Amino acid sequence: TGSGAAPAAAPAVLLTCTSRRTVLSSGVGFGAALACGPLLQSLCPPPVRADDFITTPSGLKYLDLRVGTGPSPGPSSRVEVHWSGYTKGYQAKRIDNTSVRDEPYTFTIGAHDAIGAFEEAVIGMKVGGIRRVEVPGAAPALGYPRDRSERFTNELVPNTDGQIYKYRYGPQPVELGGQRALDFVLDNPTLQDFNRSLLFDIKLLAVRS
Repeated sequence: TGSGAAPAAAPAVLLTCTSRRTVLSSGVGFGAALACGPLLQSLCPPPVRADDFITTPSGLKYLDLRVGTGPSPGPSSRVEVHWSGYTKGYQAKRIDNTSVRDEPYTFTIGAHDAIGAFEEAVIGMKVGGIRRVEVPGAAPALGYPRDRSERFTNELVPNTDGQIYKYRYGPQPVELGGQRALDFVLDNPTLQDFNRSLLFDIKLLAVRS
């Protein structure tokens, strides 16, 4: 894990329909966005600007692309989401997109099995909602640990041909190129904090408990 090898080119992104040039010029930096994913063709939001985001006390930045109409999770709810992620601050490499495989990510709020950004992001959402989340590199507590001994377990991710080691905190990329891109921005000592910023689109699918 953790090499600087270039990942494969990204296909259509989960929640975005704007072109790379449009998004970069907006200041959002979701650079590899090409088109809506197959599940969301009719839900493409208009381009957004950096100053459209709300910044929370933790440093997390978020923007509701669509407000849901279903229930909201509580402080210990188990939730199911689709997510798409990119290395916003460095070449906009795709980390993963669960809607492509229709494999939602499930985690329990407050159980610390997800990165802080995901736990904070889904609080206040309603089922059916779509929230864009920026995790600043200057707020490492919200993202994946930079210390590799804290980031990884000793387990391999199933069905990945023994190539991808499991992260201690989700969401877990299951594409080798995506994990390499993420590990590169976390591990490279020459990068600045702004290079380590990540961008996620999160769709809340269900509140299980």
